[in-house]
Amino acid sequence: MMPRRAAWVLAAGLLPCVASGCGGRGSEEFRQGGIVVSRVVAAAPVVAGTLAEATMGVFLVIANEGEVDDTLVGVESPLAAKSQLHGMMAQGGATMMMMPVEALPVPPHREVRLKPGGMHIMLEGLRQPVSAGETVPLVLIFRRAGRLPVRVRVVRYDQLEQSLGGGAAPPAAGPDLSLRRSDGRVFDLAQERGRVVLVFFGYTHCPDLCPLTLANFAGVRRRLGPRAADVRFVFVTVDPGRDTPEVAMAYARQFDRSFVGLSGDSVDLAAAQRSFHVASWVSRDSTGAIEVAHSASVFVIGRDGRLARVVPYGDADVEHLYADVREALGA
Repeated sequence: MMPRRAAWVLAAGLLPCVASGCGGRGSEEFRQGGIVVSRVVAAAPVVAGTLAEATMGVFLVIANEGEVDDTLVGVESPLAAKSQLHGMMAQGGATMMMMPVEALPVPPHREVRLKPGGMHIMLEGLRQPVSAGETVPLVLIFRRAGRLPVRVRVVRYDQLEQSLGGGAAPPAAGPDLSLRRSDGRVFDLAQERGRVVLVFFGYTHCPDLCPLTLANFAGVRRRLGPRAADVRFVFVTVDPGRDTPEVAMAYARQFDRSFVGLSGDSVDLAAAQRSFHVASWVSRDSTGAIEVAHSASVFVIGRDGRLARVVPYGDADVEHLYADVREALGA
């Protein structure tokens, strides 16, 4: 009888490395079509109830060494009944939940990290038990690079952070944000060099999370005192159907007259969200009421225009944001 692990490898067409060698980033690497995937790890699952209910989150680093955009559009594994990209989103306010994500952009000369508390791959309905120390197959499907088989190292939960190599490094180039303001002028993030910029994506009808974050922005600005002149606070709507540039600006300025609120058409906003890797959905429930789900992190852009830090929603209080801003200012 063929060993279980060997059967998985054959089923996925798994190779230890595609093209050139492994280990350049301190872990096994898988290459194809300009895409390099490394640090592919998962924590051994906790099975609640029956085996069919077992789930396992997979985390990894994707680097695009090519000259053109690519997109991760799907995942497959013979181990799981269902394999999906997931993101942690806020729905209707501060309620956080995992939601499926259809695609993940991977811009050229950039790294994208799938990590706990953010974007990740979820394997649901595991068909066989999995323990720390094993490896399991996974196929990543890219729009340009095609099907890339990788091997997932399964580790204990207490080894997960070490296996991931610590926090995410800032990308080689900063994100892009260029949207028209309510006064007709264009806000261009590239023109903010020399300042620290805090960016938050939300919507004006948000009942609690969005106003709380902007209130925390106001608290940070007060604590900065004279140094606030070196910091820009920006709110970007993900609900352009209701939030015009005028509405977004008026909303932001309820919290501080210096705040910038931005909106735009669906094409421009989609480009901004892709650049920041922000996901959102606007839909209607059975009663016709509008529901919005969106990523809830705060993005700290350094004076050089690069992403200095992504602050998860749970850490976006005044104390944490103030410390992050001071660090970005060099204080």
